[in-house]
Amino acid sequence: MKRPAITINVSDIAERETSFAKEMFAPLAGMGLTFTRMMQNVSGKIRPTISYPEERRSYSERYRGAHILTAREDGSPRCVACYMCATACPADCIYIEPGEHPDPHIEKYPTRFEIDMLRCVFCGFCVDACPEEAIIMSRETEICAFSRDETIWGIERLMRRPELAEFGLGYRPNAELVDSRLAFVPKEKLIMSMPNSITLKEKAEMIPHVTFDPRK
Repeated sequence: MKRPAITINVSDIAERETSFAKEMFAPLAGMGLTFTRMMQNVSGKIRPTISYPEERRSYSERYRGAHILTAREDGSPRCVACYMCATACPADCIYIEPGEHPDPHIEKYPTRFEIDMLRCVFCGFCVDACPEEAIIMSRETEICAFSRDETIWGIERLMRRPELAEFGLGYRPNAELVDSRLAFVPKEKLIMSMPNSITLKEKAEMIPHVTFDPRK
């Protein structure tokens, strides 16, 4: 059975809830809150912004940043060139060329593994599809390049990531990497605020300026 339509008269509700006191004191209450916040900002008691890049937000460990290729104990990539990450990628930014692995217990390995970082949408589907925990994500967001070729990351660039010791690990299937090995040791992050200021609603990480040349 169809319910009858309900008509709401907004004008009647406004007339019932409106009073002279509300109309007089509501602007004063708003001005009081604005003045209080202004004094807190001027005095430095509260700062709603952070001083980037010296001060940075504390991102979650499930943050989807730049990718990482993990390795086995011997240093070789864990990837078995199964194409599952490339198949799941909605941006079609992963390119893999397989080769026969010298170890008879491992069928294949990638002779070429590239990610086009300009096409990547950082969705994490490749991490979800990988059966070997061979590809995970980091919390690195600052990606820049001087040429188009530098935005295509190969195996060496994806595995050799010393700058990630500052940024830390991001989205991955397990909080602790059980079988995979990383080429860097994540640092324990100290969460603190800038001197003489308190960041509003959140704490911030102090990360020094990271300089890294992937071509060396």
